[in-house]
Amino acid sequence: MILSTLRRHRRSLFIGVVAIFLIGIFVGLGGYLFTSRDMSEAVAVVGSTKISYMRFQSRLNSYLDAARTQGKELSDAQTSEIKGAMLRDMIVDEILYQEAQKMGIEVTDLELNAAIRNNASFQSGGQFSQMQYFQAVRQSLRMTPEDYEREQRKAMMASKLKQQIFQCAKTLPAEVPDEYQRQKGSMKGFEKERAAFAQELERTRALDLINFYLRGVTAGMDIRQFLQEREQGR
Repeated sequence: MILSTLRRHRRSLFIGVVAIFLIGIFVGLGGYLFTSRDMSEAVAVVGSTKISYMRFQSRLNSYLDAARTQGKELSDAQTSEIKGAMLRDMIVDEILYQEAQKMGIEVTDLELNAAIRNNASFQSGGQFSQMQYFQAVRQSLRMTPEDYEREQRKAMMASKLKQQIFQCAKTLPAEVPDEYQRQKGSMKGFEKERAAFAQELERTRALDLINFYLRGVTAGMDIRQFLQEREQGR
């Protein structure tokens, strides 16, 4: 299993691995995984699963609408960069969802219900509002509640797998001084920088580990994206 491999060889995997993007957490994949063969109505394909262009557009529009609400003006270059990053994130989440399925990771109805009820976008006066939920899903996300709940469950399964991988990146307190000395060449300033350095070290290790994991599970996997074709109407 790849997770057990990560645990056994954790320290040796942190050196020389190119980090990937993580969204608000997460992640992009390098372009080396992608080719450009058409697949009707899909913006990408991961194995046998299509990622629909409509779903991508819905997520993109929601993000751009939120940015405008906050008064952010995005240039064409920034919008293009957001599109690429968002598509990579969707592809990675689909990969992780498929792997979570294989590993038997589940999200119960109770967990899904709690996540929806605790979403501030679906609340009125601090309480869950079914009317606001339906309205937000249909108007803002441009999805049916059934489609939203299916996508939310998939995202939560992917997130559970991410957390398992991140657990392998936990930094032991005794490791921090040694790594600080290795990177900085001295212990000057260590006590002052200890907390921030330990946090950044763990973040970097998590990025390296998820990148290593993705490279392993995507070897030989059919992953293609068609964003340019879709935007050109092809």
